Amino acid sequence: MRFPALPALALSLSLLGCGASVSRIEGDVPPSTTDAAVLVDAPIALDAPARVDVPVRVDVPVAVDVAPRVDVPTRPDVGTVPMCPLQATLWDVDIEGMRAVFEFTMDSRWIVSVGDNIVASGVYELMGDQVTISGEMSDEGCSPSDRGTFQLRFTPDCTRLSLALVHDDCGERGAGLERFRFTRR
Repeated sequence: MRFPALPALALSLSLLGCGASVSRIEGDVPPSTTDAAVLVDAPIALDAPARVDVPVRVDVPVAVDVAPRVDVPTRPDVGTVPMCPLQATLWDVDIEGMRAVFEFTMDSRWIVSVGDNIVASGVYELMGDQVTISGEMSDEGCSPSDRGTFQLRFTPDCTRLSLALVHDDCGERGAGLERFRFTRR
């Protein structure tokens, strides 16, 4: 007995429950056409129609473990994702007449240099349009556990950045960073 082609998985699930088994598949079995044929070993009844339509419904739960994207907000209180990147960027900042360079690395570290000297560093975390920093080394007297959260405000061409203070455990750092105007290198 020949049946019209069905996806092999659906056919075996549908027919095996009624005592049939798939013996071999002839030709390709395209998932969306009925051009190929499937041979099925099953008892043959004399009054069986030439074509048998087998209802196909297979519910297969699929568990997918996908890590969330870093740049997608996961908290409802965080704004939209900025279109300008912060990771792997260098920014010039004028600090009381001295030129400092702020670097945001791909491995979530921030580094502030004046000339060849690193004057502050730490780690950062992006969450939507906000960045949270904590310091490992700082001239402002911040402790490594002090965390500061700032809203990122880029110009439309992504060449300038300002940080709007949301909260900072180290008040001096928060007030200072909010005053700075960053220019992308």
